[in-house]
Amino acid sequence: MNSEIAAPADLEALLDDVQDEATFGTFLHALAVDFEADRALVDADPEQYKYAAGPLGWEVGTISDLLFGAAAEAGRRPPLRPPVASNPWQRCAEMLLIAKIME
Repeated sequence: MNSEIAAPADLEALLDDVQDEATFGTFLHALAVDFEADRALVDADPEQYKYAAGPLGWEVGTISDLLFGAAAEAGRRPPLRPPVASNPWQRCAEMLLIAKIME
């Protein structure tokens, strides 16, 4: 875990930029920073988020929840963005981003 929490990146914009392994890695890093920032805000005021998503929209609280959500998204429906269908790196990033907000 990163001891310094950076400001979250625009994950939607980064999703649009995913084209290959390197840009997928950049997306994964930003997703991790976003999760850490969300958890830090929740930890600062746990009562406010007791029955709600975190302040940055995270519904899942563990890596296993995120991975289960991404796995459930696999094959569930067509990609949300048509060009994603021809780019497996971007589709994987999209599945993880969708899993962020799945309960």
